[in-house]
Amino acid sequence: MATKRKTVRKKKPTKKNQVQVPFPVVLANVLVMVAVLGLSYMWLCSRCDALGKEIKNKERELRSANKRLTHEQDRWSSITSPVNLERAIKKYRLNMTMPKGNQVVKISNWDGQAGTAKVEHR
Repeated sequence: MATKRKTVRKKKPTKKNQVQVPFPVVLANVLVMVAVLGLSYMWLCSRCDALGKEIKNKERELRSANKRLTHEQDRWSSITSPVNLERAIKKYRLNMTMPKGNQVVKISNWDGQAGTAKVEHR
């Protein structure tokens, strides 16, 4: 009968003479923090620039709206001036006179909760 041979394992040489440098965990953490802070700073700068551009656009829109407002107010005041109203009355041949005293309705003592007012006829 054949006898089984036992395999002999070779022992690995020990690394007594080799110096192992430990992985610098602190350095890795510092580098990661620097990278995160750098990216955060860049994101904040770009966000700040975008908000600045948006503010400038809104201010430009506001200036344009204010110019349109003053233009329309000037136009309205010139249209409703007494001279232009008389000119429009003559142009469209409207027979308008001042109201008589009994045609004027004066509202006084407004009751805001009830939504009513006391009317005085003259």
